[in-house]
Amino acid sequence: MARYSRQRYKKIVVASDDAMTTSRDQNVAGLSSAIALCTELLTDYAAHVADAGDDGEEHKALHTAGQLASAVAPLNLAQLLARVNDLTDKYVLHNTDAVAAAPDFHQAKGTASALSAETEVTTLAGAIARLNDIKTKFNAHDADDVAHTDGSKHQIAAAASALGVEILVTEEDVKLGDKVVWGILNDGTGNVTGVSATAQDGGIVFKFSADPQDDAIISYAAISGGL
Repeated sequence: MARYSRQRYKKIVVASDDAMTTSRDQNVAGLSSAIALCTELLTDYAAHVADAGDDGEEHKALHTAGQLASAVAPLNLAQLLARVNDLTDKYVLHNTDAVAAAPDFHQAKGTASALSAETEVTTLAGAIARLNDIKTKFNAHDADDVAHTDGSKHQIAAAASALGVEILVTEEDVKLGDKVVWGILNDGTGNVTGVSATAQDGGIVFKFSADPQDDAIISYAAISGGL
């Protein structure tokens, strides 16, 4: 009779939480779409302000105070918030000059394209709302052919930023291929249900039926199988 050996596998819980409240700061689509929009805004706004001189450029002089501290694309939430707040401050200064009776940098007094809010943003949801507003107002400002020599030279084409249905929970000990068991303890304002949970290197992506917002509560455990 043939003999077969049986290997024993030890299951190890590498990460767990028995009551984690979701946060929109973890929203996967929200962060990626915000970074995409912010990146184009940084590039086009910087080019717009730098479009200055005495040979047909959009502005009659360089608006130094309106220049960005950095036009480097953000890579994470902290960098995104810093770029959005800088964009806000610099655009406000630039738009203020555009509607002055005698602008220092624009060709003539143009049409106001003020932001809906100018306060500092501290969350991903706040950054998304601000970026979408800046896109709308900057495109209107850029298109103003009274304040500028021609107008519409640096329009933003990137799609509006929006929150999605997945969140990424960072867990440094989790690896791709680990198994995740989870449940929803409180479905929150969005009355969400769970769809899937997928381990990746450094975290777990939880997918819901809708945006889980900031108040759904879940429990989970990530399990690694080894010899």
